[in-house]
Amino acid sequence: MNKGALCFAKDRCGAVLPLVLGILLAVTLLLTSLLQMPGGVRRVALRQLQKQQRIYDAESALITNLSGLPADFFERPPWNRALPKVERGRLGPWATLSALLLSATKPFRAGDAVAIQVLAGVPCDSACSLLNSYERRREIYEGFRQELLREISMAKPPLSLKVKSGNRRFLGRLHPMSLWVQEGDLTLNLDGETSSARFRVDGSAEVRGSVSFDTLRIYARGPISLRGNVRVRWLEAFSEDRIEISQDFEFSGVIVALHEVLFPNGVKKVRRRYPSFVMSLESAERPDLDSMLVPAFVSGQLQAFEWNLK
Repeated sequence: MNKGALCFAKDRCGAVLPLVLGILLAVTLLLTSLLQMPGGVRRVALRQLQKQQRIYDAESALITNLSGLPADFFERPPWNRALPKVERGRLGPWATLSALLLSATKPFRAGDAVAIQVLAGVPCDSACSLLNSYERRREIYEGFRQELLREISMAKPPLSLKVKSGNRRFLGRLHPMSLWVQEGDLTLNLDGETSSARFRVDGSAEVRGSVSFDTLRIYARGPISLRGNVRVRWLEAFSEDRIEISQDFEFSGVIVALHEVLFPNGVKKVRRRYPSFVMSLESAERPDLDSMLVPAFVSGQLQAFEWNLK
């Protein structure tokens, strides 16, 4: 390791070492307590401990990676502990990091969780200079645009992309779909709940009504209007024009526009859950007053916001 990397590792390990070593210590104490158990109970407890150990090792590998430490940091003395390899990928605008739950004794069975996956972004508070750079905003704009088009176009059945021409209007309940509206506008005036919907629109798009989405992805060449008593657990919205977000709209996710993002009733009237990110390419002004995560289309230290067993 060169001198710069070593200094960096020392700076980072001050916060990370107590956490990772605490995890390893907990496993050691559990193993010691097993020695006091009867044989049958000991075997059952040992199998459970081995499962737990794989989870601890994967978590430790992810924490080490997120902290910027070298992958082999804990393989060296005095720890001499080999951790699983961390793989990086992408899910929509966010970075994904995953670590296998390695087993040295037996293969995984069907239905077993085999990895821990983390979703992460680049932290940036309201005073962050990251988005003051037009080139940085362009990087996010182009990265999000390309990724969203890919997500909409390459959806698997039953969300395979269908193409329709002319204006399209959907009322009431909506079944999961992936639709490209060519040479027309899209209007969604909905109620109830729907799991997933993906739209590519050559014109404008409007979402209103009283509806709850699990996932909603919209790419429009024209303006996008988001209003009404609408809740979206995972939103990805992109406009080559502008986006307007009105009172009572609730979401977490990413909203990016070319010209501007407008809040006609004020930004505090819109319910934004963490993590949420709003940006226009042509303006460095940001409506976010609190800390936020930037989509991982730019380089930077990642911060996790969701952990899952896969």
